[in-house]
Amino acid sequence: MSLYSSLLFAACSIQPTPAHSGNKERKNMEGLIVEPSRTYQKLLSTAIESGGLGTRQVSTGNEALILLKQQSFDLVFIATHLQDMDGPMFSSQLRADSRTRQIPLVMITANDNKEFQDEAFSAGVTEIFSKHELDKITSYTVQFSRKRCNKAMSGRILYLEDSTSMASAVTTLLTECGYTVDHFSSGEKGLLALQDNDYDLVLADTLLKGKLNGHGIVKAIRNLENDKKDVPLLVFSVLDDVTRKVELLRSGVNDYVSKPLIQEELLARINTLISHKKLLNKAITQQNRMHELAMKDPLTGLYNRHFLLETAPSKLREAARHSIPCSLIVADIDRFKTINDNFGLASGDKVLKEVAATLTGSIRREDIASRYGEEEFALLLPHCDLAGAAMIAEKIRQSIEHLQPSGIHVTASLGVAELQFKTSDGFSDLLKAATEAVDRAKSNGCNQVSVHHP
Repeated sequence: MSLYSSLLFAACSIQPTPAHSGNKERKNMEGLIVEPSRTYQKLLSTAIESGGLGTRQVSTGNEALILLKQQSFDLVFIATHLQDMDGPMFSSQLRADSRTRQIPLVMITANDNKEFQDEAFSAGVTEIFSKHELDKITSYTVQFSRKRCNKAMSGRILYLEDSTSMASAVTTLLTECGYTVDHFSSGEKGLLALQDNDYDLVLADTLLKGKLNGHGIVKAIRNLENDKKDVPLLVFSVLDDVTRKVELLRSGVNDYVSKPLIQEELLARINTLISHKKLLNKAITQQNRMHELAMKDPLTGLYNRHFLLETAPSKLREAARHSIPCSLIVADIDRFKTINDNFGLASGDKVLKEVAATLTGSIRREDIASRYGEEEFALLLPHCDLAGAAMIAEKIRQSIEHLQPSGIHVTASLGVAELQFKTSDGFSDLLKAATEAVDRAKSNGCNQVSVHHP
């Protein structure tokens, strides 16, 4: 983060963590070693620097606490016992200060007692290594360095904040971290932007200009009738009240932070919410893809028999309820077995794919085209009466006759039937009528359209 951003955050009462504070911007990460033994200081320093961090060494807890107020560090390594305090006591004091509470703290100890280690973790220690595990300390430092250096974040954030200085500071921070930020000072403008754009997160103050405050924005978003209502919501406020937090969480907020904001906490919460959203989107996409694969014929890309049998009954019930005409065309490729026998399965597959493409290009978006059998296709046409379906079938027949895939002459027989509201038992009757019409077309010499007249 730049010096400008740090100063701007300080001016806006946002508490910077040590990794981003100080009098100048640090390019290299640095760890603080708090260890009474000069010899072990050197050993530990070598192990840490081999992992990619610079080091600074002090011997007492008080020296370290004073230094941490003057200079920022990315990581602190603490001995179990110091001259003036023990490790857990140092950790408690580190965590009590808002300026240093976010720094990862690694304890180096020869004590493998579980109760002692539990006490250390309770006091705020984030990791514990044995004194002789210098190789593990190096590996840990390498992984830590990689995570910090690969902080590239991405996502589009809708940011609602009526304080110009605060908005500038937060926007600068988020932009430098890789996010795209659209800022609005009022809830009304923000809501319009959400409806027109896709966002990975909405970040909002509870106090906003206009009629919609933070609470109103939350309710308005969660009451939307499209998928925009599920966007993650992170709100913050100067009022650190448990009742207010619970109220916001119940209204649909995903997370809540209090002012003054701590940079690392804000970034961590934003990153977590956006990461979860992206994982959820990926899972939904994969689920939709699996559903599509289960419903589609892999060769032709048309819907399969299962989808047709599952979907058609509901389409017909809707048509019957509103007295909407609905027709079915069944197309059967003539002498398809002969094509496979004489030209091979690959040529037969090409015929199927080109016929399927012809069917798809001959119908409307609301129609359903499916591969019903090996060489049989079914087209369900809502809002289409018998005469209209017969015209479509004839155009399809002519198009198939002129295909000539791989030089093969291909024809098809087609049967057409219309849903009968008074006598029909549903799709089974409609399919039977269209299939009987196909059989008549084949009996009469193939390559023709036969219409079922009730």
